[in-house]
Amino acid sequence: MNKKFIQVFEPQKPENGPSITYSTPQGRKSFSLPRPKANSKTTPVAIESFAIDPEVYHQRMEMVEALVKKQTDQGK
Repeated sequence: MNKKFIQVFEPQKPENGPSITYSTPQGRKSFSLPRPKANSKTTPVAIESFAIDPEVYHQRMEMVEALVKKQTDQGK
């Protein structure tokens, strides 16, 4: 049975994503994942019509409708 190891470490620099190391009987490889880009829109915990500004709610509902239409048009 071949053993394989995967380790994930917190980034050493705040601008980097996590560091990944994996090893197999043939060798070892290490790399860093990119840090996700900051999203300018805050995602609500719950999107209820009374929980956020009505205009923001309307904009987000339009985004959802556009996504559903796109997925429907693609046959998903």
